[in-house]
Amino acid sequence: MDEEFAISSDVVNRILYGNGDRQRFTQDTPILPDVWQRYAARPGERQDLLITPLESTSAVALLRNLLAAEGADKPALRRSARFAPLQTFLAAQLTFDEVIHYLLPRTQWAQTAWKVFTENAEKTASGFAETAFRQAFQSALTPEGLREVLGEPEDKAKARKDKSLSGPLLDIARIITLTAIIRIARDRGLRNITQARKLAEYHAEIVACIDELLGMLPAMARPAEAKPGQEEPRIWRIASNRAIRLADEHARSTVKADAAYRLFDVKCETITWAVIDSGVDKDHRGFLRDPRDPESKSRVIKTYDLSILRDLLDAAYDENDNPVLETAAQRAGLGIEEARKYLRNVYQSISDTETLDWSSIERLIAVENPSTPTDGHGTHVAGIIGADLREEGDPEKVVLQGMCPDIRIMDLRIISDTIEDTEFAVIGALQLVRYLNSHNQYIVVHGVNLSLSIPHVVESFACGRTPVCDECERLVGAGVTVVAAAGNNGYHKYQTERGLFPGYATLSITDPGNADAVITVGATHRRDPHAYGISYFSSRGPTGDGRMKPDLVAPGERIESLLPNNETGTLDGTSQAAPHVSAAAAMLMARYPELNRNPRRIKRILCENATDLGRERAFQGHGLLDILRALQSF
Repeated sequence: MDEEFAISSDVVNRILYGNGDRQRFTQDTPILPDVWQRYAARPGERQDLLITPLESTSAVALLRNLLAAEGADKPALRRSARFAPLQTFLAAQLTFDEVIHYLLPRTQWAQTAWKVFTENAEKTASGFAETAFRQAFQSALTPEGLREVLGEPEDKAKARKDKSLSGPLLDIARIITLTAIIRIARDRGLRNITQARKLAEYHAEIVACIDELLGMLPAMARPAEAKPGQEEPRIWRIASNRAIRLADEHARSTVKADAAYRLFDVKCETITWAVIDSGVDKDHRGFLRDPRDPESKSRVIKTYDLSILRDLLDAAYDENDNPVLETAAQRAGLGIEEARKYLRNVYQSISDTETLDWSSIERLIAVENPSTPTDGHGTHVAGIIGADLREEGDPEKVVLQGMCPDIRIMDLRIISDTIEDTEFAVIGALQLVRYLNSHNQYIVVHGVNLSLSIPHVVESFACGRTPVCDECERLVGAGVTVVAAAGNNGYHKYQTERGLFPGYATLSITDPGNADAVITVGATHRRDPHAYGISYFSSRGPTGDGRMKPDLVAPGERIESLLPNNETGTLDGTSQAAPHVSAAAAMLMARYPELNRNPRRIKRILCENATDLGRERAFQGHGLLDILRALQSF
């Protein structure tokens, strides 16, 4: 690793889970392992978190309770934490001490830990800090290694065996020891610790810090303050706000889109597909409603900038004048006073009903005259779905067509100058689509394309149960078809004792493709899929919990599509495969309107009518997308 860190993730895992073959990535604490790993690597820095309240607690109620916490410097915390409540999550940038002081006491774990601690008085009455240290490091070092570091004879270690910890008490010991280690790493300025042996040398300091933390347990076990008649706000899970990666004519014929258009005369002009991505160039000639008229309007009907949602919600909670408000007002075509009115509406909704006023948020994140995206990924993806580019000066001559050349596109931008907060932005985009459909008498957005990937962290989440996967499941439950790229992790180079070796990775599907209800798409050759099979880079299944993924494959190699500023070009990846399937789903809905709001049936039709490429199911899923057969089957 080139980048400097304090404590490696391997050391964190050894303390949390034990050593070698004994490691099992299961734990019951609300702070997920990737959070521990981030703070261990950067103990003095704020980390961006997604906090999930228990079902009985709203994100807004939790935020209000956190700001009312004893000892909290509300103005300072508000400025630095960038709090932003969504319907089901609270985003916050917090220091490690803030997590321990404000979040951990609001979890069930804190009360359970104190109960376990007091019920085992014979083991916790004295010397528990020393015992906790030894057992946590024994799991990381082996007993022999620990004795060697501490310079302790074997008979003395054997005499301690009657105080050994197990079960919940051992889990508490490991968590408290890890907390102490991160604090000492911060205070000491430790760097590049890759072996637990180096940490064990700080034995006396760690034990003293454990004793200090144990003194906090009774206060943690006290219920957090709540309004009379209401349950105390509780936290279920504390996870990292993960960064994302942005995952032609030949391709059209490969999936039989051209034949389907000729035989079924499919018109997609009533269908709207949301592209959650880096942004779509609305002014590209390939998106004209009438490709023969250069003055006609764009089929990119609406642009929303979800990358500013975090700052707007942060500003709204305390009615702050955040600098982003002026930017939002200008882009939405609003006067600053009108924008402040909408921001006050958001605040009022949060304050009075503990819900989000999406009608006001929508006005603030709308972009009236969107700028040309600096990253062409979103334009390329949208072009695969719906480009219709004609020769300049000869509009009868087709230069490039997407799968549905008359479809409407909704541009949901999630990429800002950095991609640190994009999982939050993706969740916000998914919730916006749900709002748009639920507050109209007709369906506004028929489907969503997610050509992006977030690697699944096995230590932290059950497969398919991450925040973004859960939000996808909710959206499918609301009747929206969600299509996601499988990811481009199929081929890797592995470091071994004998050097660097190339190889293929199984179980490499990424989020949100791990969500059960989404249509997860792998990649194949654009022209000769039967000959070349599955693209080397395409992520393989099954999922980590044994479900078959990808669901099917589509062309993803050297796909030609639109790029910003009236350009075209080729890109590779499952990001290019997914929009082929989005377009296929749109064609089904356009031809058979009764399939609207029936995403599970659409998924079944597409999968059951895919063409078997003769490859393993973990590679190809049900096979190659076949739009013609899908249309004929209904």
